[in-house]
Amino acid sequence: MPTEPTPPAPTHIASGRRRESPDVRRTQILDAAERVFVERGLDAAMADVAEVAGVAKGTVYLYFASKADLLADLRARYLERFAATVDRALAGLREPTTRAAVLQFAACLFDWSQENYALHHVLFHAAGVSEEDAFERGRVLMSELVARGVESGELQTVDPDLTAQFLLDGLHGLLMATMHPPKPDRRRFDRAVDELVPRVLGVASS
Repeated sequence: MPTEPTPPAPTHIASGRRRESPDVRRTQILDAAERVFVERGLDAAMADVAEVAGVAKGTVYLYFASKADLLADLRARYLERFAATVDRALAGLREPTTRAAVLQFAACLFDWSQENYALHHVLFHAAGVSEEDAFERGRVLMSELVARGVESGELQTVDPDLTAQFLLDGLHGLLMATMHPPKPDRRRFDRAVDELVPRVLGVASS
């Protein structure tokens, strides 16, 4: 009798793990790395990340050549997620003025920093990355808000870039004074922001 044809090879890995697309696998590794570095610190090894991600150590190195590369991608993702959070909040504003946008930015900054306190600490402070780098995306966002206000005629400032820098540095200072655990003081932060931001922008407070 003729031999039965050999069935096609299964599309899953022999160990039982399903083959994931590169984007999905990369996200799994980044998610695992966040958890590992927050829980164990930067002394954790790439093997620890692989274990939590459920992949072989060599798989991690297919996506990230070193721990430094992995941390750099984690920082980039962290900042992009913050920017996306701000964009969503600004899109929902009923009053699309520069004042309202900067106040919303400040609210997002406080909430994001509180929710991601441990992750921010390990990605920037523990890793020795400067605050300049940590807030680069925030500077870009604030500059865009001030520039829009100038273009619309709402704001009048001789140097929009320095105004944006002053606003971001001021918000960061208020954040550092009110956010740190164990008792973040959101009400104090909001009161200071509501008072000071309109003064810097030269617009009336509500």
